[in-house]
Amino acid sequence: MSLRALRALTALLAGATINALQAQTPTRSHLRDRLQVSVSGAVLTYATDFRIDAGDGSPGTELDPEDDLGMPSTVVQAHFGVRFRPGRRHELEFGYLLARRAGDHVLTDTIIVGDTTFAAGLRTESDIASDNATLTYRFAFHLRARHEIGATIGLGTLLFRTDIKAVSGSTSAGPDTTIVPYAQTNSLTVPTAALGLYGRMQAGQAWYFEADARALFFTIERITVNVIDVGVSTRYFVSSWLGLQAAYTFSGVSAAVDPRPGAGSSFSGRLKYGLHAVRIGIVATK
Repeated sequence: MSLRALRALTALLAGATINALQAQTPTRSHLRDRLQVSVSGAVLTYATDFRIDAGDGSPGTELDPEDDLGMPSTVVQAHFGVRFRPGRRHELEFGYLLARRAGDHVLTDTIIVGDTTFAAGLRTESDIASDNATLTYRFAFHLRARHEIGATIGLGTLLFRTDIKAVSGSTSAGPDTTIVPYAQTNSLTVPTAALGLYGRMQAGQAWYFEADARALFFTIERITVNVIDVGVSTRYFVSSWLGLQAAYTFSGVSAAVDPRPGAGSSFSGRLKYGLHAVRIGIVATK
């Protein structure tokens, strides 16, 4: 084959490859899609401790779920999200993150949870759920063809629930088979709200990058809440309607709940909740 023929064949193959890639590359911008739906798998790493007080306000034991209840610090859960853009500058996003874990542990120290005392030597089985439901509003005050910057307001609830059950125990003389399984279950819905800024940009035809940062301190009745949320993410669209997503977020919530006079069994105590989430998933758009 001559050099001229080789060059012609190379140019032909290169042209065919470029055309094939261009055919697969999204041609429309997804920076301001009217509707996006995402499903992700999330690797969650916790930094959490809590205290549940007795009904009369007597303080319970400060508990670290990993050390005191034998729970894993990292689990894999699911996240669901929906974005809706009713106008060019306005966006609403609903998100729901499952955050649940379980542990099996022999207590090395006596702990007090609410009105229940769990003595050292008991074997406990515990479940903690701390699902996050969020609704975020974004307003783009700086709007350009390939990027935007704006203000964001986040509202939500942290659905915190603990279920600690004593199932067996032992003494210095050996296993104690007289223990009747008993449990202490508590739940608290923590309202969350935060104000901040966000930025979003398109790079090339298919890549999108964004960042959010919000914080707020507030008090509602007997609950004092401190919230901080930060996150970064990237999306790559493989077609005009389907994309891949990778994201990192940190949610920090501190809640102090004062006892309610005469409420008996109402929740009071303290929750310090930190959650790192690394998500990988898909995005469908219309």
